[in-house]
Amino acid sequence: MASDVEKVIRLFQRRETQEAVSEWIVQLAKKIHERPEDIIWFFEELRKRREWDKKLEELEKSAEDLPPEDLFELAVKEAESTPEIHKSTEELLIEARRNIRKFKRIENKLKHVGVI
Repeated sequence: MASDVEKVIRLFQRRETQEAVSEWIVQLAKKIHERPEDIIWFFEELRKRREWDKKLEELEKSAEDLPPEDLFELAVKEAESTPEIHKSTEELLIEARRNIRKFKRIENKLKHVGVI
């Protein structure tokens, strides 16, 4: 698996590959009437969501047999490792709703054209 990742990284370091992927993204964006940067944003969000799902799954497995005190300590450690948020709850909710609508819109369009 790691060697496959290294091969892909080396492949993407080549200029021709970067140009081809960039052109594919631009053409895809035109086809579904979205901006190329929104297509890239969508795939980054998709990756982040998968990582969060995996992390939550691992956390649930490790927390099954823990007593409440240990769960609290684990939650505190997680909270300490997250970056500080400088927005109000209302601003966060508005941004989250906007991002969810945007994600669903692009997801539906990509499903319609058979990309995902």
